[in-house]
Amino acid sequence: MLKPLPSLSATYAFQQFPDAHPDVLLTASISQDGTHCLLVGFTAGELGIRAAGTAEEPYVGLGTDDGVLVSQDVGGGHLCRTHDGADDVIVEAGNVLPDAWVFAGYLPGFVDDDRILVVAAEEQWAEEGTHLLLDARTLEPVAELDYAQAPGVAAVPLGDGTWLTHDQETAQRWTIA
Repeated sequence: MLKPLPSLSATYAFQQFPDAHPDVLLTASISQDGTHCLLVGFTAGELGIRAAGTAEEPYVGLGTDDGVLVSQDVGGGHLCRTHDGADDVIVEAGNVLPDAWVFAGYLPGFVDDDRILVVAAEEQWAEEGTHLLLDARTLEPVAELDYAQAPGVAAVPLGDGTWLTHDQETAQRWTIA
């Protein structure tokens, strides 16, 4: 069974939901033209593909609840929590971050059902950032994570209460003590 994808020249990557959700997320990075986020599922003998992000909000994290997504806009100016059947929750960076800071790192995601991990920095392309935990329903900050050394902007929440970071030589798995 074949389904056409948005671009033949994109770099595609799959991301699974942390639970037994029937869909997977497929991101399609298309050079400077942006990124498409698609939910791919197989139900009733049919392969289905539907948009999960937009050109302006291509960076998507998957929730542990059924179908909850958190997206980050390209400039890092806001986050949006989306769940079928519920109103979207949008938080502007200027309302929850220090002055002139933005959301960075491109991988907002759910640490668990209650917390989302995001990275904030003074500019979108920063090499180091501050890791924050947000309430998963309101997107309000609940904690700033403290590491022995600067963690960079790469953080990958796993949905089981842990997340990954890496530097040039090692990958580390973290949890809240």
